[in-house]
Amino acid sequence: EMEPYYNVKTSEDLIGQIMEAIDRSKEWAEKGWKVTFGRREVEVSSLHQAQSLPQNVVCREEAVNYWTNVEQTGREAAKYGKKAIAALKRNDLRAAEDAIYFAKYLEKAFADYTRTWKPVHEAVKRELFK
Repeated sequence: EMEPYYNVKTSEDLIGQIMEAIDRSKEWAEKGWKVTFGRREVEVSSLHQAQSLPQNVVCREEAVNYWTNVEQTGREAAKYGKKAIAALKRNDLRAAEDAIYFAKYLEKAFADYTRTWKPVHEAVKRELFK
């Protein structure tokens, strides 16, 4: 039987970090960040806020689309996080790194605001290339 090539304690730490990132990811659209829409630069900082805009607000559709995309992207990234945890549990650090890479890639469009997956990816890479 193959010995795991990394420390179990390390694995638990990484799983903890990934679980936090999964939770954060799912909350991106809910917690939100400052973003403006339309010529009048209307600030709409979450999905809830976008959905609460009156129907006649010109940028409503754009804001709802943006925040819906944020929500879907966060959920998608969270799925990759779950794949990474499954990979770590079977001692496959490379597959875990692949999964986190995809989460980080999905996050790219919002990374300035979210800062969720990049640090996790760096942590997993540090273990992988020890």
